[in-house]
Amino acid sequence: MWSTAVLIGMAFGAVIGLYLRQQSLKEKKLYGGLFAEIFHYLACAMLGSMTPFIITAIVSGMRFLTMFGTAVGFLALGAVMVAVYGVFESQAPEPQMLRPELD
Repeated sequence: MWSTAVLIGMAFGAVIGLYLRQQSLKEKKLYGGLFAEIFHYLACAMLGSMTPFIITAIVSGMRFLTMFGTAVGFLALGAVMVAVYGVFESQAPEPQMLRPELD
């Protein structure tokens, strides 16, 4: 029962993560390369997995502490993914700012 709820949450989270990633990229560009993009998506997917997991757990009658602990686990894994993404993003060279030339 628990593993089914986790798998359903992660499956929906993978799709929701694509949307969250797209919305995030509209606000700020990524400069950290491929690994930054991967961990950014994984963080979005983990955060997007929590709500479908909770809904599935409630419908299947899972105990509250099990459901709450797993949701906190999703949140913690998402935080780890954000931290790893931040490491790659902080090592990226800063984008060159276009400066207007004054004549």
